[in-house]
Amino acid sequence: MRRFENKVIVVTGAAAGIGEATVRRFVREGGKVVIADYAREKADALAVELQGQGAEVMAVYFSAVDLESCRKLIGVAGEEFGRIDVLVNNVGGTDLKRDTDVEKMDIGYFDEAFHLNLRCGLYLIQQVIPYMEKSGGGAVVNVASIGGMTADFRGTYYGAAKAGVINMTKYAATQLGKKNIRCNVVAPGLVLTPAALRNLPEAMRCLFVRHNVLDYLGAPEDVAATIAFLASEDAHYITGQTLVVDGGLTIHNPTVADIMEK
Repeated sequence: MRRFENKVIVVTGAAAGIGEATVRRFVREGGKVVIADYAREKADALAVELQGQGAEVMAVYFSAVDLESCRKLIGVAGEEFGRIDVLVNNVGGTDLKRDTDVEKMDIGYFDEAFHLNLRCGLYLIQQVIPYMEKSGGGAVVNVASIGGMTADFRGTYYGAAKAGVINMTKYAATQLGKKNIRCNVVAPGLVLTPAALRNLPEAMRCLFVRHNVLDYLGAPEDVAATIAFLASEDAHYITGQTLVVDGGLTIHNPTVADIMEK
């Protein structure tokens, strides 16, 4: 498929994990991609590799907590390619030493957590509207998390911010639909990114598999495929929606795994 021939895509958090897989998916489908990431060396290396394969990509240093960096990213992408057709807001994360439970969490971490996970994406959408409107429309795909829909024993700020991403997307979709700009969300469950593989013990992975409906833990490419679908014309009548990519983890009664094993 070449669904993104002559399309320009900006992907944030693009140098590793879901972001990297998304960049590779868009390139494979003919897209011109701006690789935006705080990890400058990784972004540059990915760009060099893909350029060597004939892809039209560029790496841009990007800090999600800096509004000026957000503004510059969209400006550089627009200046380089003359248009922006797709924005993938993939930046996110949390410091679980500070983002714990409600009783113990560091209240001073609030602004940083929400700037990274929510404010950045909203501002990038605002900045990209003129480019998409000039081209007759576009697509925004925001990467949230099942943590924005269900609660956990820690990561309170992260979950609250990702819930904000989900509802902010509905607002953006409602307000931008008449400009032919679609906005949707992908909400991954556990995905075996390099970071997850480094930090998640095997016992914890087995626990997730046990509670998944599918006997499989997701790969970054699974999420990238969903992002590409929502960004493509195959999804031209879909906006304001959240697609959960979690192997069925959140669709069932929590006792199912125990009952089925008996």
